[in-house]
Parts: sequence; structure tokens; C-alpha cells
Amino acid sequence: MSLRLGGILPPQDKLTQILGIAPTKARRRGERISSKRVQPADIWILDLAKFDTDSTPQEIDKHMLQSAVIIQQLAPSLAALDRTKCNTDLYVSTVREEDQGGLSFSPELVAAAAAAKLSIQISILVMLDDYD
Repeated sequence: MSLRLGGILPPQDKLTQILGIAPTKARRRGERISSKRVQPADIWILDLAKFDTDSTPQEIDKHMLQSAVIIQQLAPSLAALDRTKCNTDLYVSTVREEDQGGLSFSPELVAAAAAAKLSIQISILVMLDDYD
């Protein structure tokens, strides 16, 4: 789970100053990513939590609550960003090993995302046992 900002962003040091926290990863538009790819937009990513299928419900709840606290603290600064120039997302990526199932978010995390005016982006990759 991460907080992602993308688009036309202030310089990284200014954005870090505005938010009061350094990103886990940041790239600037035009930066060379590989020999064939150039970064199309500015990105600023803050990893919030990582858990997997071996995580207990209590561990997941703890990570969700910790993420909600961070987002709630950042909410005023995030909500003040010019959304005509940038997107702000709570990004969640998961890998499923069965064809049914889902994920859920704690009320605290949903409330924090709403307070920060974050959209919630979900990426689900399904890897079935019989997948070749």
C-alpha cells in the first residue's frame, strides 16, 4: 500500500518540505528510466504498508491503522495540492492465488483517504495454480 502523487509536481525538496516527509521513491518527468523509456510525469511515492497472505488479521489491522494515521497527518497538505496539476492516490496492489476473494479497508483508512481527498487505486493480479 502506498501514497502516490503524479503529474506536474513541485520540486522534490519543496514537496518534501510541504508534506514533512521524504518519499520512498520519486522521479521527475523526462528522467531516463531505461535505454528505451523516459519518465512521462513526475511521481512521488511513499510506501505505507506491506503485508501478505501469511499476515494475521491483527497484523493487517495494525498496518491499516498505521497507514491511516500517516495519511490523516498528511491530509491538510495533500488536500491543498493543486489537483488540476497532479493526481493523489492511495494505491493498493495485491496478488490473489484463487479466482474468488477480495480485500477490505478499515473505516479509519477510508476516512483518512477521504480527508486527504485521495482516490483509491486497486491493482489485483490473479495467479491461479493452473496458470501457465
